[in-house]
Amino acid sequence: MNLRLQYPPTPENAAALAQLAVDAARNVDSIELDYSPRSLADVDGIIGRFHSEKLTPGQIGSTIFSFGCYVGEVLVRHQGGVWKMPEQSIWSKLGFGNTKIMVIETPNGNVWNPIGKAFKLLENGKVDSVSYFYAVVSKKAG
Repeated sequence: MNLRLQYPPTPENAAALAQLAVDAARNVDSIELDYSPRSLADVDGIIGRFHSEKLTPGQIGSTIFSFGCYVGEVLVRHQGGVWKMPEQSIWSKLGFGNTKIMVIETPNGNVWNPIGKAFKLLENGKVDSVSYFYAVVSKKAG
């Protein structure tokens, strides 16, 4: 898949990429995403609609990437997460350091892939809810 991202996919650009999802939700669906955990239900709805319409990562991969960054930013703001490249996290010790998708590391050392989760939601529908994902992260962080 060839993504056409407005900014390079680096931890430094994650917030700007997330803002693209906020802007899209407002402009296309009149939904205000406020970076709260409860706003993830709206993300579930938006990406769930894309799933129902049978859209693919090849068609809307950049959009899904931005929504994944939004999910990650919710983790940053509410769970103390930090964006990292996989090689900067524990993932490199587990053999996952070759991937180029940014991840979130929470203060307890757990590593999460909100961008991957957004793509899973597109692929599988509500069974891969980002709201539920957030609840799991919250439980593991506490």
